[in-house]
Amino acid sequence: YTHRACAEFALEAMHCQTLDNDDLLNIRWAYDDPNPRAQQLAKEALEEQFRGHMAEAGLTKIDGAEYDYPIDYEAPSTKRQKGEDGEAVSAYPDTSHQYGYSEGGEE
Repeated sequence: YTHRACAEFALEAMHCQTLDNDDLLNIRWAYDDPNPRAQQLAKEALEEQFRGHMAEAGLTKIDGAEYDYPIDYEAPSTKRQKGEDGEAVSAYPDTSHQYGYSEGGEE
């Protein structure tokens, strides 16, 4: 079922129904397999399916690469801010004077 509500309705509708031979139906929810090997195999199958779909779409990634950049991509150089006096400025302003801290530690 595509929606949980539909599955709940079907479960309640079929619960304790009888078949032709007066066999009673016992409908229950299916749970994930507790076997760790089965869980690992299911995870690997899902990952392999994902890799297959990505390869079909032409989106492949080199194993171990942090990002999937095009081969001819060159990262831009980092920019440094300079203050009025020409010296490099930190990305975050010094706010220690606002909270009563000095260079040597707390006051």
